[in-house]
Amino acid sequence: MRKWKIALGFILFSFSLQAQQDFSSDRPGQTFSAAVLPKWGLQAQQGLEWRDFYDRQGEDQIVVNQRILSSNTAIRLGLGHQIEVGLAYQMNGINNPTFDDGYRWEGQDPNLMLRFGLPGNGTSFQWAFIVQSSFSNLDYRLSAALNQGPWSVSGNLGFYHDEFIDYTAQWTVLLAYSKEYYSVFAEVYGLSLNSANRDYLAFDAGFSFKLSPRFQWELFAGNQVGVGPAVGLFSNYFVNTGFSWRIR
Repeated sequence: MRKWKIALGFILFSFSLQAQQDFSSDRPGQTFSAAVLPKWGLQAQQGLEWRDFYDRQGEDQIVVNQRILSSNTAIRLGLGHQIEVGLAYQMNGINNPTFDDGYRWEGQDPNLMLRFGLPGNGTSFQWAFIVQSSFSNLDYRLSAALNQGPWSVSGNLGFYHDEFIDYTAQWTVLLAYSKEYYSVFAEVYGLSLNSANRDYLAFDAGFSFKLSPRFQWELFAGNQVGVGPAVGLFSNYFVNTGFSWRIR
């Protein structure tokens, strides 16, 4: 046990020695960051999520009709001149508890990400244009962030398209309070103008804690309520944990 503590301390100390500047992550929450990595900056982001879909079958009976475990991995690389590329991959394990306890694992197509910092970026205000695509879908959004001391407000506004959905408008608004080693946040996000007639409104909140200037651990939870043509009214709750690591 002592050897593990020494090894962990050495790793975190090494991260601290290598740190050159603070970093901004797309985690925690649903809002993508407006900050673009510097030239040859490399960052990894990893999330693990537990999500339960609930169905009310009576006045007092609420049943979990579906459970999803998911892993989302993203690698980001700064190219300089306010340009960044990245690659994201998600794996989902789907379980229907009312039928069995097994999980059906499905991997999604990798997403290529491009992030462009827009003119006027500074310390207190940043904005960027973000595009993601796996060649079967297209997600593009405008991300902006306003920072005033320990407080910050950020958000995304954009559209999503794939082979099943002609278009859907998506938005997020996040309020955060940050100090040197930790940050807490609350966020609201949702869909609107949806060609598939599937809309939702969701809330989440959580915190992040910096174990070193280059390594951050995150934990957040939320609730999503909405309506869809296949499932009618639905509600789901989720818990998400993971990390962001500025490799260089």
